[in-house]
Amino acid sequence: MNKNTKYLIIGGAILLLLFGIYFFSSGSSSQNEPEKNEKDTTQVGKPINPTGTYLLYNLLKSYEKTISIKTIQTTDSITLKSLLPKEKVNGHPNLYINISEYFYLNYDDRNHLIDFVNEGNYAFVSSDVFATYFAQDFSDYSNFIEHYFYDTLLYVNFEHPKFRKNKPLELLNEEINFHGHPKYTIYNFFDDSKLGDSHIRISSSEGHYNCVMKAYGGGFMIVHTQPGNFSNINIATKDGKTNAENIFSHFPENNIHWHQNFGKYSEYRGIPRPKINKIPPQYSRKSPLEYIISHPALFTAFILMLIGLVIYMIVFSKRKQKIIPPIPANANSSLEFIDVVSKLYFQQKQHNKLVNHMFLIFVAFLRDKYYINISKKDPQIVTRISEKSGISEEKIKEIFTTFKKAKTNKFTEKELIELHIMLEYFYKKCN
Repeated sequence: MNKNTKYLIIGGAILLLLFGIYFFSSGSSSQNEPEKNEKDTTQVGKPINPTGTYLLYNLLKSYEKTISIKTIQTTDSITLKSLLPKEKVNGHPNLYINISEYFYLNYDDRNHLIDFVNEGNYAFVSSDVFATYFAQDFSDYSNFIEHYFYDTLLYVNFEHPKFRKNKPLELLNEEINFHGHPKYTIYNFFDDSKLGDSHIRISSSEGHYNCVMKAYGGGFMIVHTQPGNFSNINIATKDGKTNAENIFSHFPENNIHWHQNFGKYSEYRGIPRPKINKIPPQYSRKSPLEYIISHPALFTAFILMLIGLVIYMIVFSKRKQKIIPPIPANANSSLEFIDVVSKLYFQQKQHNKLVNHMFLIFVAFLRDKYYINISKKDPQIVTRISEKSGISEEKIKEIFTTFKKAKTNKFTEKELIELHIMLEYFYKKCN
């Protein structure tokens, strides 16, 4: 008897033992009330929705500049004009807040919001998409947004010296993939060419502005192009909270009117967990085996199943054919081919062709590992490669300079060796 047969017999015996223990064990008793030692899971706190704005709403509720806070909701019959007062409340101005995926107000509500700010009140709007007429009011253009880059996080800093940090704030994307990591998303920014001198730039990322202020009469409005920066997953972090505090510190003491959003950026905490399912009182059993024995047909089927299982283990535990020896894997000759080609180029003094292959490998490495396409013209390409790889900008500039030199001038063996050393340093030391 070989080892595999022994393992099959031992495993089958263990399964039969566990099967017998389960069927001979007593079942749950029928009671109208749960047992005393049973934990009641009905009183469980509600989970936090990572994409919502529950944390920001409650932070503003306890903010020292917040005199009062209330939620408003417009419908087809209830307009913003009937909910948002222009007059001061308790001697303080009002602040309108709207954080949503799509910012849309009808014509009358749009006009009321502009008049509301003109009367000395304030507004804060953050959205991924803005209605055309609102964009025209704010910047004289039908669209003031440009899609800048596609990444998992955002580095933000402020223009005012009071808020500017030596290290930019790191803000996360609130969505995650199946592996629990942030998804890649498109971050929207203002088109700076469509902003005038009357627009005050508040914060930016790599020179592209995501938060801008504009004065209207006695008040002003702040427009933000990335509502995800205020989601729970960011406000729960130090950088996310600092970002929100810096922006809302621009407003004086006020009465907040928070426009309710029942979509992605809802201010509600989350969906409560379902309550515990209690066993119906009419259901009762002492043992599954007792129920099977009480029915002759079921008992006969049970015995035949056990006999069949034993016969199967005895008959099929033996190997049906001889052991097939493993087929050796095909040898990978790619490295040998590369070595032969490179030596051929080197011996024939065709350094330019060898440098061309080295450049293609370098381009593919940057694209696959850092999602950087150097074929597109980008004045910040060296800085981006340095930030993601951890290699100094000087060494990266030296690599690009050497590649450029190889295309214009006659490339010597010494320069080829120096280029090889620089690339090996980059591949080994990069993040």
